[in-house]
Amino acid sequence: MKLEALLRQVNAVLSVLMLALFLLHGVGNAFQFLDVGMPPGRGLAHALLAVCVVHALIGVWLTVLTLRAQRRAGAGYPRQNLRFWAVRASGLAIAAAIACHVLIFFRPASAPVRLAYFGPAQLAVSILLVASIAVHVLASAHPLMLSLGVRGPRARAADLVLVLAVLLALMAVGFVVYCVRWSVV
Repeated sequence: MKLEALLRQVNAVLSVLMLALFLLHGVGNAFQFLDVGMPPGRGLAHALLAVCVVHALIGVWLTVLTLRAQRRAGAGYPRQNLRFWAVRASGLAIAAAIACHVLIFFRPASAPVRLAYFGPAQLAVSILLVASIAVHVLASAHPLMLSLGVRGPRARAADLVLVLAVLLALMAVGFVVYCVRWSVV
């Protein structure tokens, strides 16, 4: 098996793992913002960040390989590859928003657990993160299903997008509630 094909499969598996960890992290913390339950913990956040970094590194490497192949072939077709560029642009937006998200909520392990200040700027960054993830997943769902060898990938991708849309909406509501609570308190 070629290295590129193996990297695509590994990245597809990492994508599924990352989605599962992200949903646990996001929904768990959204419930915390709504005063329902306890947060999922730092270990989950650290594991999610580690998987994100590996996924991003493989994605950058695959992008370089793809661009080299396009240049050798003499055909880039940027307009026909809008999905390719949407995935890359949304990935960059996710990376920037994750960096801001970590800065918003980071506190040393010895610090007491309490909610961090969350104003309009933090809300905007958090909504940008959720929106970027939605675009990234929407643009990547069909290729992900193909990489995983799922039959009928269009129907499966549509199901995936629907479920993720509901969960991302719940996370966005959690961020808004968190921001409103800070404004009132």
